[in-house]
Amino acid sequence: MLKYITSNVEKINTARRNLSPFGIEFEQQNLSIIEIQSDSLVDIATDKALKAFKKIHEPLFVSDHGWSIPALNGFPGPYMKYINQWFTSQDFLNLMSGHKDKRIIRHEVICYIDAKNVKQFKYDVNGMFVEKAKGQGYPAMRVVSFLPSGKTVAKCSNEGINSDDNNLIWLQFAKWYCKVLPM
Repeated sequence: MLKYITSNVEKINTARRNLSPFGIEFEQQNLSIIEIQSDSLVDIATDKALKAFKKIHEPLFVSDHGWSIPALNGFPGPYMKYINQWFTSQDFLNLMSGHKDKRIIRHEVICYIDAKNVKQFKYDVNGMFVEKAKGQGYPAMRVVSFLPSGKTVAKCSNEGINSDDNNLIWLQFAKWYCKVLPM
């Protein structure tokens, strides 16, 4: 059975929603894996997948994402998880207040591995910082929108609607998986 190495419930729900139409089933599995420190999400995800495969010797995939802010030279990159633990929504707004360029880019990576294959998928989603925090959730998600309407990621999540087109990376993965590894 295909394994998804994560403890993140949101990631699990996203994967199920996007892979089930293709008949791709998986089991979630927690593994204690020390992640490398790198500016490359592809390197981080690939290293994690390789380490996980060494532990369980079963086909698996991992996913990761990072956020880069062009006005801040790509900060925080793959460290967004930690920044969300330290910063409040207002900290993000304060950080962006002196910048005209309000863009933010979310980088998504999925890495699949089995005994014969290591395959990475990458996708970027462009968004903008909004003027005021809205919704409940992680600090950055309350001040970032990936929709033309400007509705924040947190607000979308609170209302149960899709906040962006991140399902495209899952579509890439699913099509490849079904083609290369017929079930």
